[in-house]
Amino acid sequence: MEEILTICGDIDTLRKMVEDLPPKRFTPIASKKGGAIVKKIANREMRFAIVHKTLADGDSLNLRQELKATFPDIKILLLGTTQKDAYSDAVLRYPVPGPVLRNAISGLYPVASKGDDLAQWRAFNRELDSIVSAFKTQSYYQILGLQNTAPHHALVNIYDQLSARYHPDRYATIAGSKWGDVIIGKVTSLYQLIVEAYSVLSVRRSRKQYDDELKKGNIRMIESVLDDGPVSLFTTAKNPQSRKFLKLAQADLAKKNWSAALQNLRFAQSMEDNALVDEKIAEIEKKIK
Repeated sequence: MEEILTICGDIDTLRKMVEDLPPKRFTPIASKKGGAIVKKIANREMRFAIVHKTLADGDSLNLRQELKATFPDIKILLLGTTQKDAYSDAVLRYPVPGPVLRNAISGLYPVASKGDDLAQWRAFNRELDSIVSAFKTQSYYQILGLQNTAPHHALVNIYDQLSARYHPDRYATIAGSKWGDVIIGKVTSLYQLIVEAYSVLSVRRSRKQYDDELKKGNIRMIESVLDDGPVSLFTTAKNPQSRKFLKLAQADLAKKNWSAALQNLRFAQSMEDNALVDEKIAEIEKKIK
């Protein structure tokens, strides 16, 4: 699903804006403030935004100016007014019934034709091939696009940006078709490498160990950070897709990201019977409770 920026200063109105979006078309990025939101999403492909005239930190004009400067092709639907300006592509008095908002969205930002959609997926498939091929010989720093001296906050920021684009969950809607499953498989492999790099570099001790290994020419050392959960967990999988999700789960366990680990384990569990996976799920569920 495509990401959409939805911003309004009133939380109830913002919630209604999100609820009224066309189903299964958008993944909303919601905020009450305009503030630093553009900086946070600058590396994403933002093509559409729904912005209320009034934000928690003032009028939305500055935000819309910044959006247009950062994303030249973005379409902006301005709510809460009937006065269109140079930084809005359409306006709508709000609140209105859900169908009215959805019609306004369709008029301003129609669904791409099937031909256009397939062309975009083909381009994305080529992008994945190129990146995965390059990653095979790159260090963890290179995978994340960082210098060896990069501070921790830079690591976190780039990981968030990469996750927003390449997390397998983002492409769940194309599963089931032959080409969709191919793309999901490639995106999963790519994301595994991104998680692997982050898992090692985000912990001071393992980052120091990795720097030492890198000097020896070793570019991989994921086993050293899989302290939470057996290293052999993913090797017990017989299904290739299950194995990929188990690798993601192990990386999540290393970061103590229990909810993400549980989700990936359940994905693996749905693909085949595995007693070790069942035990790990029960263990995490108990920990969360």
